[in-house]
Amino acid sequence: MKDLTFLKWSYSSSSSGGTYLKSEHISGNKKYYYKLPDFKYGRFSGCETAIEVIVSRLGEYLGFPVLKYTGEMARIIVDGREYETYVAKSLNFVKSGYTAIPIVTDYLTNRLAKTESPLDYCRRIGLQEYLDYVFMLDYLVINDDRHGHNIEILYDRDNNIVPSPIFDNGRSLTYQYGNNVRLMQNWDYKSEITVNNFVGSLSLDKNLEKISRSYELPRLTDEAYRKIFRGLERFISREHKEIIRTALDYRYEKMRNGGIIL
Repeated sequence: MKDLTFLKWSYSSSSSGGTYLKSEHISGNKKYYYKLPDFKYGRFSGCETAIEVIVSRLGEYLGFPVLKYTGEMARIIVDGREYETYVAKSLNFVKSGYTAIPIVTDYLTNRLAKTESPLDYCRRIGLQEYLDYVFMLDYLVINDDRHGHNIEILYDRDNNIVPSPIFDNGRSLTYQYGNNVRLMQNWDYKSEITVNNFVGSLSLDKNLEKISRSYELPRLTDEAYRKIFRGLERFISREHKEIIRTALDYRYEKMRNGGIIL
């Protein structure tokens, strides 16, 4: 059990009526960010942090440019009360000399005209392949909140553009059910999902049509899932893992059948 009781947490509201708490800490010359599951009515009711780690491992396995999240059970203090929960951790990806700007801000500042869409703008500045990865990953994990602040553009000292790693994927898969397997029985992971998406459309299925080419990706094997779910036993039940795997397998095969994955 990790002792993170020294961290101070800041609040932000969630659509569930709960709260997402975040913190940061500098160790040596490195800055780390921490996040907690949805906090509601004095308890942690969500599984967003575990989902964040699962999606990070999945993306890394598939070769996508994802931000690496690690996670572990930890002791924390919120409003003077101690809790144990699963904490997600990531390293600051903005290197010295780089400036990070949310894609919504960059788009509104630099678009050619009001008629240029966010998608056309991103294509114009060379982000098509990056968006291909975003659209594929979001489709696979059913990410419902790819808003204009969780894609960032990095500018170096010479004003060259580099896309950020793909981050903030916790609102994906089964996040809305916590670890309640009974509620997950009615989860319709096969349907067309309507989402919040700044660059693409509100349909994950239609966003696949915006992908520029086919990609050769590794298969989702038993060994891959062992790595993806490693160390989550205290926070994600076996039944929960099976439901996630079934959904990922279905959506992966649908992409293969559509010619997006070779």
